[in-house]
Amino acid sequence: MRGVTHSRNRARAAFAALLVGTFVLVVPSAAGADSPRDQRNGTEVVSGEPRIVHRQSLPDGSERTTVRIGPLTMKPHEGGGHDHGVRPTHGPDEPMHGTHTRALALLLPPCVNCYITGIQPDLSYADGSSANYHSGAMLHHAVFFDRSRSDVTCQDGWVGLAGRRIFATGNERTGGALPDGYGVRYGFLPLTYVALELMNMKPEEQRVFFEVTMTHVPAGTPGMDEVTPVWLDADNCRLSEHSVPEGESNTRWEWTSTIEGTFKGAGGHIHDGGESITLSNLDTEEEICSSRAGYGSIPEYEGHIESMSTCLGPDLGSVREGERLGLHSVYHSSYPQDDAMSIMVAFVDEND
Repeated sequence: MRGVTHSRNRARAAFAALLVGTFVLVVPSAAGADSPRDQRNGTEVVSGEPRIVHRQSLPDGSERTTVRIGPLTMKPHEGGGHDHGVRPTHGPDEPMHGTHTRALALLLPPCVNCYITGIQPDLSYADGSSANYHSGAMLHHAVFFDRSRSDVTCQDGWVGLAGRRIFATGNERTGGALPDGYGVRYGFLPLTYVALELMNMKPEEQRVFFEVTMTHVPAGTPGMDEVTPVWLDADNCRLSEHSVPEGESNTRWEWTSTIEGTFKGAGGHIHDGGESITLSNLDTEEEICSSRAGYGSIPEYEGHIESMSTCLGPDLGSVREGERLGLHSVYHSSYPQDDAMSIMVAFVDEND
């Protein structure tokens, strides 16, 4: 417990450093099956400035822009390791061994005074090849923020100071596009950045690049409506981590809505062993989205979680101010986890 508390203090310090002007910060740590979070080293500044590497005009009038951050140096894993058997539907039999590198980095906005209509994250090497389990690398998570806007579900404390959480992914790298006519609004001065956690399972350093491809249209595009990103999280306003036991477990969490509108999109994030996460309006008993994990079809993932289904449509359900939104995640874990996650990001049209 002492090591867990120490690592959480480090995470808080990392966010505080960003808020006073440190743009790229990494915190390496070693993780293994016996002490997954008890070895944390100091911080250091790394090179790797964000830059736009590709821009394309599309036939429908939108643009597609790719922003690259890196190179990011993943610290070598010095703790050994071994191969892991996998179960075909619920992930590895035990956690992977690796060294974590945390980074906070500026994310150049692809546009200003515009709508972001689609997004796709990735982790790769300099030659463009995929960095994934098959090469001893993992994108543990990426969280996108806009510090120019307030977060909907967490406005206080150190997380609230970080700004609006607008998108998240893990190594499954799930992206997607909102339904036609909807987008996340960027203003004239979006202060966007990304919090990254990477894992290296090799005994030598690896240099990787984080890329995100976004589609976008100008704010004046006819027929466009703004959607509000709503971050829903079983450990909201903290580190987004909770414990699950070995075997089947159910985690539930609820939030009393401060907004009202219609859901246009939603997608979940869970860890290995996770089966699904479902968002419902508890007062109307309306299921809004059930996001399910995929395993076993992409070789580079070596049996680990590789996808999360998303929900998109003009009317997935609605919420009124004061109604309760509930999350329900299901895990079938082969080992106890103290850092499982149960998150869903939903997109609400408050004008509908």
